[in-house]
Amino acid sequence: MLKWFQGALILCLLAIAPAARAGLIVEGSVGKGVKVSPGSATAEQANVMIAPGVTVPFLRLELGFAWDLPDKADSKSNLELRPMVMIDPPLLPIYGRVVFAVANLVHGKTEIAYGAALGLKVGLGPIGVFAEAGFLPRSRETDTGVSHINWVIEGRLGASIGF
Repeated sequence: MLKWFQGALILCLLAIAPAARAGLIVEGSVGKGVKVSPGSATAEQANVMIAPGVTVPFLRLELGFAWDLPDKADSKSNLELRPMVMIDPPLLPIYGRVVFAVANLVHGKTEIAYGAALGLKVGLGPIGVFAEAGFLPRSRETDTGVSHINWVIEGRLGASIGF
């Protein structure tokens, strides 16, 4: 499944890269999530993400490399891939992002997450800063092998530079 998403993202990038006014962008950000259900609310691991991508007017295609930090008891560093599509109106300070994630690529059972985020951005020329809040439900297996959805809300702060 991961190879299919990687292939689709590469094809999309190749298809739109030569488009008029296309550009490259790199975002760096820090995020922290909270699992709000099932059960009581618990903090997720913080993560640091680098997301290179391609921009065309109103649209960004990015591939985020999120590194989970071992900031909770009994947690380990881990890697997550996040292909993302962002609707980015040029004159408005708001944007929307659709996220698909494949988590736990280094340690543990691979998890799938999907969701969306809304954010605010400000910038001057090619440099910008942003803050966003996202909803990223994650499919997780219990110790008995039963899958269920964990509802996760994530906040993220970051900066971007365009080329």
